[in-house]
Amino acid sequence: MSGGLWKKILAALGLEPARAPESTASRDALANRDAPAPPLDDVFEDERLPQSSLDRVLAIRALSADLELHCRDGGLIEEKIELQRLRTSHLPLLLRSYVSIPPGHRAEVFRETGRSASYLLNERLDKILGRLHEMSRQLAQGNLDQFTQNIRFVDKNYGSSGPFD
Repeated sequence: MSGGLWKKILAALGLEPARAPESTASRDALANRDAPAPPLDDVFEDERLPQSSLDRVLAIRALSADLELHCRDGGLIEEKIELQRLRTSHLPLLLRSYVSIPPGHRAEVFRETGRSASYLLNERLDKILGRLHEMSRQLAQGNLDQFTQNIRFVDKNYGSSGPFD
């Protein structure tokens, strides 16, 4: 009997064919493949990150946490997803890719690009900060627009007599 037919017969009877034992190495490889990457804090504490980058990362973390709270309260799903991706994927991957460069080989980045690896890292962190500031302005603009509409409504219905008229 062919192997495929035999498996079908065993499956029809509710029996599983015996599996070949997996090696420990292959089990570990499968487990590591599906294991989540270490948390950002592990990368954040890495002494290979320049202090100038750490300052930017602190600013990114603080601003993204504020924005996430605002998005959660306002029901802004797309912005919340973008912030989660930034926090859990994009930022940690950027930092890990920097710290994974052996210090002796960072000069190769300069030879290829004309800029140091730390300069390029900070430039990308600044881009992330710029996007977060843009998101903050967009979210604030919605609040400003709503406030302006409410002021107009009150002025229309109750008369305007404030110092800003």
